[in-house]
Amino acid sequence: MKKVYKSASDYKVAKEVAEILLDIGSVIFRPQQPFKFDSGILSPVYVDNRLLISMPRERELIIKYLVDTIRKIGVPDVVAGVATAGITHAAWIAQKLNLPMVYVRAKPKDHGRQNQVEGQVKRGQKVLVVEDMVSTAGSSTRVIEALRKLGARINDEVAIYTHNFTVADRNFQKAKVKFHPLTNLNEVIQVAVSQGFLKPEQAKIIFDWTKDPKNWANRQGFE
Repeated sequence: MKKVYKSASDYKVAKEVAEILLDIGSVIFRPQQPFKFDSGILSPVYVDNRLLISMPRERELIIKYLVDTIRKIGVPDVVAGVATAGITHAAWIAQKLNLPMVYVRAKPKDHGRQNQVEGQVKRGQKVLVVEDMVSTAGSSTRVIEALRKLGARINDEVAIYTHNFTVADRNFQKAKVKFHPLTNLNEVIQVAVSQGFLKPEQAKIIFDWTKDPKNWANRQGFE
């Protein structure tokens, strides 16, 4: 599965970000001992971009690339971080662009003011959603829905990484939101193979997972 980039610079960024994530240990491959997600799905890869908050040099570069992307697609009125992992990246982006910021929970609080969106969004404002990584885009679409209930206009979402699931593409299309990840699983796998972290046969197992993550474990004999 190949990712088509709009420009050579986009390809360069995707490769560099993939290298960073591998270098700091954000991406872990375990095709023979898969990880278990909250949904119950078994996965041969785990991505933890929260490690970036402890890496000043790497996070500075990642934020630069996210800000560059945002300037290309159009600077919004408000930046919205998806709780919890997207909050820190949204905060740094908002600071760089001198913009208001909010963050959005998966569901409203069950006490106090019962807010789902923390911060202030005014009706008609253009809001950009920021996530650290995207798998199915389920969290993203819930955040988009919550913001739109407040009258926000949402056309775009940025993220550091995506698994390249087809269901995510469908969810963004249904929400009428354009998705702009810096890098993706395809790019990370290609870098990992070229650097000797993965063997080609292991890469194939992981690519198979992206095609049908729900049934992958059963086909591999893990269930």
